[in-house]
Amino acid sequence: MIDIHCHLCYPQGYENPEEIVKKAKEKGMKGIIASSARFDESLRVLEFAKKHPDFVFPTIGYHPIEGTELEKTIQLIKNQRKNIVGVGEVGLDYHWEKDLKKREKQKEVFKKFISLAKELGLPLVIHSWDAEKDCFEMVKDSEVNCVFHCFSGSLDLAKEIISSGFWISISTQICFSKHHKKLAKLVPLENILLETDSPWLSPNRGEKNYPWNIRCSAEKISKIKGIPAEEILELTWENARRVFGLGVTKKT
Repeated sequence: MIDIHCHLCYPQGYENPEEIVKKAKEKGMKGIIASSARFDESLRVLEFAKKHPDFVFPTIGYHPIEGTELEKTIQLIKNQRKNIVGVGEVGLDYHWEKDLKKREKQKEVFKKFISLAKELGLPLVIHSWDAEKDCFEMVKDSEVNCVFHCFSGSLDLAKEIISSGFWISISTQICFSKHHKKLAKLVPLENILLETDSPWLSPNRGEKNYPWNIRCSAEKISKIKGIPAEEILELTWENARRVFGLGVTKKT
């Protein structure tokens, strides 16, 4: 099993990421995709991944609210092309940003990363909180392999995303959200990825989340779809391998 979106190196996240990796392996995990939201986190992710090259797979991004040092982030992605498995998280956030002018600025930045992902042939990990429709409209004709991270949009939009051949990442929100259970019922297994968005969104509300809690998500999906949880974990692992090219030699 693999968690396709975990903030292992977020500054206010885990005190000891090494312990998280050790326990994840003990829990039977096959890997963690370590996401980044800002420049300092990206540097930490890259350094940490070097210590665990066959288990921790980094993505570099620029969060629409928290992102820092835009041009440095873009250059870092270009320089680290062979060492990363995706661009993200990037996108739009209308939950926290209400100012229309600033939302337009978010779109300008997002366009840069859509183009960059296409140029480098990397999947795009999309942050779309309360902006799911606009994110989809911006990428639907992009020819980029898109992952809608922590997707919480409508069922109708989920259908459009699936029809476009994109991926919907189901977070551990499914453990406490009726809407996410409906999404899991709708989305075919061949379009599903599993994530925790750790250290947030714990199945046990108010506690810190951990990568191995994707098993809790798989157990919920198992009940919804009538498929064994182990089979779901294996299928979503294979999905992640295809999306992020895990085990594939990277282009230079």
